[in-house]
Amino acid sequence: MSVHRARATTPSFSTHSSILRGGRARGVDAKRASPNTRALDHTSTFADAVAGEWIGHCASFDPRTGNASSLPSHLVPDAFREWGMEIKDWQSQCSTTTRADGNALYVKDARFVPVVGCEADASTVESYERDDIVVDEASIEEGGGYSACYEDEKGTETVTHCVVVPNATPAPIRVRMKHRADGFGVVRIWRESFDEPFSDGGSLASSCGGNSATAKFAEYPPDAVDVVARVDAAFTLPTDAVALPAGIWFTLTANDTDGSYASTLGYAHEATGTHVVSVRARASASAESTASFERRVSNA
Repeated sequence: MSVHRARATTPSFSTHSSILRGGRARGVDAKRASPNTRALDHTSTFADAVAGEWIGHCASFDPRTGNASSLPSHLVPDAFREWGMEIKDWQSQCSTTTRADGNALYVKDARFVPVVGCEADASTVESYERDDIVVDEASIEEGGGYSACYEDEKGTETVTHCVVVPNATPAPIRVRMKHRADGFGVVRIWRESFDEPFSDGGSLASSCGGNSATAKFAEYPPDAVDVVARVDAAFTLPTDAVALPAGIWFTLTANDTDGSYASTLGYAHEATGTHVVSVRARASASAESTASFERRVSNA
């Protein structure tokens, strides 16, 4: 097992760690993380890696037990109810790019009305969610990963992580996580694969399209402990890690009184022998934030 640290030369097997002070990143790699060079240049490796239409599934999980929430019953097709089936995943599409001025990351999530099979209305959007994450609120790594603490479109302080396996086949795969900074509510997880260049949702995914590697996952048993052990035997999961299906795990502690939080997202991808981890934390609402990324690649 090799651990690659602070290498910004290629997106495939690089790790970038940074510390954010006063909202600005000052990283190990000074060329990339200097406060004077934080604009997200459209020609940069990060901008190229993060941009696109990403399709997959998303689900909501209890931050303590990891139990997945079921979709609202009024949206579940009659056939599923007749069969006694619960649906826990939303089919999703995420449009991601850097803003033209380089000062923000644009992330638009669409989730679709569930259907049975390949129905004609498979691309009916149930809801949209849009985030503009300004540069000073984010930490990035050149493979397309990022983390941030920002206010969402409803004014809620939100923490997000994105970890990427760029060498997955047939397309790069990423896992994203969002939760309230105060720790209330659910933890939302997306597992997505790259589908096409960014079009701001100009074409929508169908219920039969996409990469089977990012098919629905929330209804399956949590396997992250076993997958991490196979992919990255040298890594010890935190004692408070919440194991999810598909090799995904997270940790979350938060204090709504002093504004502190500590949040981690991990994803072990067995096919490539890759384990990616994003960590973000702060000691209080007014304290410095820290953020780090690690991409651990098996030599086997």
